[in-house]
Amino acid sequence: KGLRRMLLPLALAQFICSFAGSNMNVMINDISADLHTDVQGVQVCITLFLLVMAALMIPCGKLTDRYGRKRLFQLGLLVYGVGAIISAVSPGLGVLILGNSIFEGVGTALLIPPVYILTTLLFRDIKSRARAFGLISGMGGIGAATGPLIGGLITTAISWRAAFVFQALVIVVIVVLGRGLVDPVPADP
Repeated sequence: KGLRRMLLPLALAQFICSFAGSNMNVMINDISADLHTDVQGVQVCITLFLLVMAALMIPCGKLTDRYGRKRLFQLGLLVYGVGAIISAVSPGLGVLILGNSIFEGVGTALLIPPVYILTTLLFRDIKSRARAFGLISGMGGIGAATGPLIGGLITTAISWRAAFVFQALVIVVIVVLGRGLVDPVPADP
């Protein structure tokens, strides 16, 4: 039961990271109109997010081992959450790129390695580990699939900015749920 409780924040983190990779596509026109920029500018922001995340994934995996999985998981949540808030209040494309592409990209790169490393360390036997990875991968798929749907609904009902507030709220939920997360192995010196 304790392990299941630790799996929930990890699975939700995978969900929100996958969500972030897909939800902006449906907001491109709204963002470009609101920030007085063109569609290409917003597409650059989306592409930069993916590039920053991909480029930093391996270095952040190394940092995860060096400084501790829970610590980097929490740092990733903080950086991602700050990025979501910056994105929500951005007055122009430059600030949106800072919030979404840089902060959320770095936050995602900090979050993903601890999710998988902690799952591997916490679930020792093959059967429970397979179930845990199945849930995490499933939440990643759900995040990627529902990103455009949820992002579109929020954008249509409220505003594209509210979609970033939604991400920040999910991060708060993960922070609360992740308080009981245990790093079973000390960080490498």
